[in-house]
Amino acid sequence: MRQNDLSNQACAANRRTARRTMLKVGGLGALGLTLPQYLSMREARGAAPARAKSVLLIYAMGGISHHDSFDPKPEAPAEVRGEFKTISTRLPGVLFTDQVPLLAQHADRFALLRSVRHSERDHGVAAYYMLRGYTQPNPAADRPENQRNTNPNIGSHVARLLGSRVGLPPYMCVPALSYLAQVNYYTAGWMGRTYDPFLLKSDPNEADFRLRELAPVFELSAARLEDRFALKKSIDQQRRCFESSPFVDAMDNHYEKAYQILSTGAAQRAFDIGAEPDSVRDQYGRSRLGQSCLLARRLVQAGVPFVTVDDDGWDHHADVFPDLRKRLPELDRCLSTLLLDLDERGLLSSTLVVLLTDFGRTPAVNANAGRDHWPNVFSVLCAGAGIRGGQVIGASDKVGGEPSQRPISPKDIAATLYDALGLEPFQDYTGRDGQPRKMLDEGEIIHELL
Repeated sequence: MRQNDLSNQACAANRRTARRTMLKVGGLGALGLTLPQYLSMREARGAAPARAKSVLLIYAMGGISHHDSFDPKPEAPAEVRGEFKTISTRLPGVLFTDQVPLLAQHADRFALLRSVRHSERDHGVAAYYMLRGYTQPNPAADRPENQRNTNPNIGSHVARLLGSRVGLPPYMCVPALSYLAQVNYYTAGWMGRTYDPFLLKSDPNEADFRLRELAPVFELSAARLEDRFALKKSIDQQRRCFESSPFVDAMDNHYEKAYQILSTGAAQRAFDIGAEPDSVRDQYGRSRLGQSCLLARRLVQAGVPFVTVDDDGWDHHADVFPDLRKRLPELDRCLSTLLLDLDERGLLSSTLVVLLTDFGRTPAVNANAGRDHWPNVFSVLCAGAGIRGGQVIGASDKVGGEPSQRPISPKDIAATLYDALGLEPFQDYTGRDGQPRKMLDEGEIIHELL
């Protein structure tokens, strides 16, 4: 046998051994912590048991106006008060605007944080903070060439620690159509592309919705699919003897994930939103946001640990009230339906639902009848998975300009989310670059929520 054949066999054998080792420790060993060590550490520290099996995070890019939704100021001057009327909620003394009547009726099902704040006024920098629990190292951090300096998205940490339960990717983003998805704000950063999300590039509200990225492969027989995958693996075994890079490893991982999805049929079933009765689809609302929330529910029901609903269109520097008369009722309809639907299916108790946004909007309406960026105080909504509904935590001042009670940071929200999943928020580990890292460097768990 020729020497290069022997080298190729040895290279492939080493790769198989390394992969078996990774599987045995659940993927944690390569990052400095084996699964038994992690469980032992949690037991020693007395960490709370997991209350959530999954997280369903709705991210509204742009900045929802808290004045015009969940924190109205009816006694403030007209330029602060805005055009919307206020209505009572299920909670005595708590008012919402008349644009979210369904959520007002179901205010006992969720908790509202009215005193979230940070100092980042740029959309991208604010979104980075909200989605990662870290401030952005530099404005261009999420460009592909700068990914090594980018902190991982919360969903990537969850994917790393919890992994896939049912053959589907553990972290999914539906639909990945906003600016944030286009510029890598949902990625794993320096953790490596292995823990990037599966990005859906189709609108679930389209009449012919399907997984277009993988649709041509669905037409292949199982035998042909297996042959193609085997051929690729054979070629890759030769290439790996000459190449070794994190990018190549990550691409191999993505190919295996895609093959796993296609061969099990789990994705086809989970993404078959057409299997839902028309009455259910109508309740969520025939909009991109409504059908994305329905699809997210299907993915959580299928066992995906972390699903992000990628929404946008909330940046209202002009004509804020006509725009919100369209956007807020859509959100009101789909979010209230989502909470009811999860509850009726027995999923709400194990699913943490979170509505995040970049920041709030300015107290005073500007000359263009809009509201500008305002990170000083805004609102976040949480429900399910042990969250005590029917409460408001924190408060803003008389004009909705600053917290007047219990300031809450994005780091606190991230710590609480990890804790709900039974994950130690501040655990140490070693990144693939060999550097010591922390999942979260600071923050406090919001114990009032539980």
